[in-house]
Amino acid sequence: MVGIRVSMFALILFVSLISPMGFAKSVSLKTINVSVQSDYGILQAEIHFDERDLDVALKAERVIKTDLIKAINYFQYVPRTIVHFNVDPYLRLTNGNARTFPTDIINLYKFPPSNNEHLIVMEDWLTGLIFHEYVHVTHLDQTRDFLELGRNIFGSIAKFPVMVVPRWFTEGIAVWAESHLSKNGRLNNPLFRKELLIQFLRADYCKTIDCLDEPGLYPHGSLAYWAGAHFMEYMEEKKPGTIKCLVEENSSKIPFLLNRVFSICTGQNAEDSFTEFRERLINSQPPQTPENEAWGDKISNAFGSDDLQKGIYLDGNTLFKVEQYRKSEALVSYDLQENVNMLVAQFSYPISDISGMTTVPQVDNEISDNGKFLIVAFNEDPYFRGANRVWKLVNTETLQADYTLPLKNDPSYVIGLGNNRFLTASFVNNRWIIERQKVDMAKGTVTDSDILHYFGVDVNLAFFKKVGQKILVKLNRKELGTALYVSDLTLESLYKVYESKTFFDLPIQNENFFVLREKDSLRLFEFNDGFKKVSVSEMGKDLLNRVTSAEIGDERVLVLENRLKTKDMSLKESMAYLKRNAGKAQNVEMTQVSFKNEEVPLTLDQSKAESFPKAYHFIPHYWFIAFGSSENLSSYGAMTTFSDPMDLTILDASVLTYPEESKVGGHFTLTHKLAPVSDLWSLSAYFNHEYSKTDFSSNVDQTTEWSVGTHYAILMKRWTMVPGVFFGQTKTDDFISDRTVKSFGLSNVLSYNAQTFDDVFQKLIFQLKFENNQPDIGDDYYSVQSLLKLEGRFYERLVGGLKFSYGKLFKDGFRQGVIYGGGVNSLDNIRWHEFYGLPYNNAYGNEIFTFRLHLDYNFWYINRGWGLVPIFFKEAHLLLGRESLYADRIILEKTLYKEQTIHSMFAGARLKTNLFYFIPTDIDVIYSNIQRPNGGKVNQVDFLVNASFE
Repeated sequence: MVGIRVSMFALILFVSLISPMGFAKSVSLKTINVSVQSDYGILQAEIHFDERDLDVALKAERVIKTDLIKAINYFQYVPRTIVHFNVDPYLRLTNGNARTFPTDIINLYKFPPSNNEHLIVMEDWLTGLIFHEYVHVTHLDQTRDFLELGRNIFGSIAKFPVMVVPRWFTEGIAVWAESHLSKNGRLNNPLFRKELLIQFLRADYCKTIDCLDEPGLYPHGSLAYWAGAHFMEYMEEKKPGTIKCLVEENSSKIPFLLNRVFSICTGQNAEDSFTEFRERLINSQPPQTPENEAWGDKISNAFGSDDLQKGIYLDGNTLFKVEQYRKSEALVSYDLQENVNMLVAQFSYPISDISGMTTVPQVDNEISDNGKFLIVAFNEDPYFRGANRVWKLVNTETLQADYTLPLKNDPSYVIGLGNNRFLTASFVNNRWIIERQKVDMAKGTVTDSDILHYFGVDVNLAFFKKVGQKILVKLNRKELGTALYVSDLTLESLYKVYESKTFFDLPIQNENFFVLREKDSLRLFEFNDGFKKVSVSEMGKDLLNRVTSAEIGDERVLVLENRLKTKDMSLKESMAYLKRNAGKAQNVEMTQVSFKNEEVPLTLDQSKAESFPKAYHFIPHYWFIAFGSSENLSSYGAMTTFSDPMDLTILDASVLTYPEESKVGGHFTLTHKLAPVSDLWSLSAYFNHEYSKTDFSSNVDQTTEWSVGTHYAILMKRWTMVPGVFFGQTKTDDFISDRTVKSFGLSNVLSYNAQTFDDVFQKLIFQLKFENNQPDIGDDYYSVQSLLKLEGRFYERLVGGLKFSYGKLFKDGFRQGVIYGGGVNSLDNIRWHEFYGLPYNNAYGNEIFTFRLHLDYNFWYINRGWGLVPIFFKEAHLLLGRESLYADRIILEKTLYKEQTIHSMFAGARLKTNLFYFIPTDIDVIYSNIQRPNGGKVNQVDFLVNASFE
């Protein structure tokens, strides 16, 4: 026990020292109860949040009470159990997620969209987010007929058949609802529609419904949102009430009958409906006119498809943009005058935004000679806990990221002012602030900063851009709508130019004018006398009917039509063209406003807030039949889960019977996050009582084991380390001996995962487990288990890897326990010492070593299925390799080898699929040629299925 106390003290000390590296955050969780009356029942909801996020929780309460009634009335349904809204206190990430098993839970990430993201159209972003996720719950919570009977017997697990549908169906319904029921969604964003049209206009792109969830090309899984939303919109416009009908009919059907559901609700199956929709979308473009032709020539792509959400920037005759090819990404520059690609650059982190350009930075009191720099944001933190993005200066002549900007407050927008000065807009403590920051590039610090505007909790920044010597700002207030402001580069004062309660965008922006588009109208705003006088005139609504946006430079125009196009056109000519199509100008009255220090402190009404969690949160919501994992002895029983809505505590439990042997076993696994300290620090407990058989003995083996432990996750961008301490006991009665071993020890998992597809060094996993074992027979002994995996990418289709494992019990004889080897990893079983063609348990002893070298060649990008058949083929791979295994004892075809090494060559095929629409599954067929230690060979064929849930 002294060893345990020392180990625990060491871990606690270690955690206290490295907690800042892991982005640790303590929270104090509370709950607000909300109920909404409707004609279809009472919506019962709970909002769970950290006390520091009170303002977000109160906004969410208001949205639930005032906005969700629109979804309730359309679907004529209220979820049967409490809907839990979790305000995530950790992630600086846009979006959220929802699930209906084991109960209805919505996770809200409290970080607004920015720049060119499709979600930027949600100017009241929290309303849009809550609405989208609530519609998922409304959709997937419904059960009828035989599914309702199953729900009454088994609980919420009976909702699973409803969930077995393509992602384009669930996401399409939710995006449609966020757009048409809340009037706040992506279908109101012109870029969202245009990007789908650009892809569908390609002759070889996703012509059938099977590939909507993953076309294998840009935008990959996002196509489920893009196409699904427009498809559902088309079906609803064609026949109002169709979406409600689809949801209701699907709630009473066994999986894979979605075509039947479509036939009932629309009169035709889903495949035919999609083909009709796709053709209608392509043919829905406004006709080509002489004015449209004037926009110029198409710009060719050097790398792949344009990723327009990440921004484009026009500097004179040079265009900068991000392109995607399959799983790869590049920043590309084009000379539009000569119509040639100049540079293609790839980075080790994903690009988030191209924000703008700045002049040369000053470093060590010297001015760089490298000319202009792009301001580019990268996603360097895959966990989105430390920062949403990191801003760098990319040299326009080399496309290399020469400098990292040490900006404060994780800004979402950055505008360069020159001389190492920047305007930034950041979302801090659930409020937007605009700052002026000056940085020291040599020291990597901010030397001066000044908050220019501090916005209230109900104000959302939806647009922030520099055009010449002016700044344009869009601000949204839920009750008042959205207003457009203009300022000079000092940003000391904002002048309101326009305000509306309906969405509007700015397809053209210039220092001297901009075009405002709202519904079917276009307006031309012109600046006079700087920006303090503005005139507005109506424009012909068809002028930009094929144009989503345009960049107008001094000598060139760049237009996003059905793809990017460009034309030599002076600023004077551009202005003349717009004015020819504009009516009489009228002056605009502008109002000067200031938001500095606008902060209203909020207090929590303690009478309406409760502590979290409560005892009733742990009442199980389901039970189901369970099957054991023993390879040679069948078992079945029942399983369930006890958990709170925020998954701070999860207890999985099962009871199993072994009918062949009249035995009873079972297990439970408990994990608990120490949220008051850090959610990265967890406690765990495990108990398992099971029976098994080997393939070389008829005796029934019995194992009873339990353990308790704690571990802490240290998050360091691409690196993760998880040190831990554990204590446990294992009682085993098998063909070797009847023994009990108590153990305590230390563990550590160190992992590295590349952030981009093309990195040479892709993956590293190093696991180490050191134990002190105290058997009931014989002396105490130490043991060590270690595993190292390395993986690298040679080029797009070829990956290679190494795997080493070593385990040793520092003792003599086998009566006190052994290490097992053989077998391969699966969904339920993690093996330290794998070997193809050798069953698990057929290698054992006090010492085991394995080595594997493998090559993985992707020889076929399939990305096809058959209509709505629930198997989708993504890729086909060829696997080749060599491996070795040493153990004290090896049983190979009923021959026992002592202290020998076996070698094998293996080859096989891997089919990467999605089963049931959303379960990534690898199907392997592996042929092994195993060399016996004393000569001769054994040929084995393994058929393996390995799945994971995304």
